[in-house]
Amino acid sequence: MTQRQITLVNNSTAPTALALLQGDSVIWLAKYAYPGTQVRFTWDDTDYCFVWAGTGQVSPGVILDVSQVVPASPNDNNQIDFSYDAPNRTFFFGKPQSGTPTGTLMIRADNTVPVDAVAVGIGMAGKPSAVMSAQPNMMYRFTPRPDYRLAFGNLTQSEVVDPAALPTFPVSFPPNVYALTATLDEGHQWTVVSDILSKAEADE
Repeated sequence: MTQRQITLVNNSTAPTALALLQGDSVIWLAKYAYPGTQVRFTWDDTDYCFVWAGTGQVSPGVILDVSQVVPASPNDNNQIDFSYDAPNRTFFFGKPQSGTPTGTLMIRADNTVPVDAVAVGIGMAGKPSAVMSAQPNMMYRFTPRPDYRLAFGNLTQSEVVDPAALPTFPVSFPPNVYALTATLDEGHQWTVVSDILSKAEADE
């Protein structure tokens, strides 16, 4: 378990959503911030999960309203079955189990799953971070290697975005550093510094 924290500061001239992604296609965490204010995100970077959301086909602008979250681990309980209960018109995950290869999180959609009716994927801290449109009889593999990116704009947490249309700024934690502060300036440029002495706190 490693507790990580990023404080995002809006020093631009307009209110905007400040966001954190784990990749380039889903807004993992986001909060609205006025100029001169800040938001803080804190999470455990081993807190992986499987998620599904009944959003239809995954496309930019879709908000992932997650219906089920199941804890996952890349080295144990890294595979799960996904099914559709047609009489009751709902989807559900089975019980997680160990699968191969380890280090990968896998979702196996069975033959009951309708085409392009639901999104399946993985998340961290209970929030989706990577998803795909589910198809019947398919195995979906996700490599849990967070690629943290910053973004700002008219964004909503759990929103699917078009990577080509959303500029992002990569951010990484230096060795033995677990807290960062990223500041958005008047020119819409990011500056990131390490918070060597800061103590992790709960989300504000």
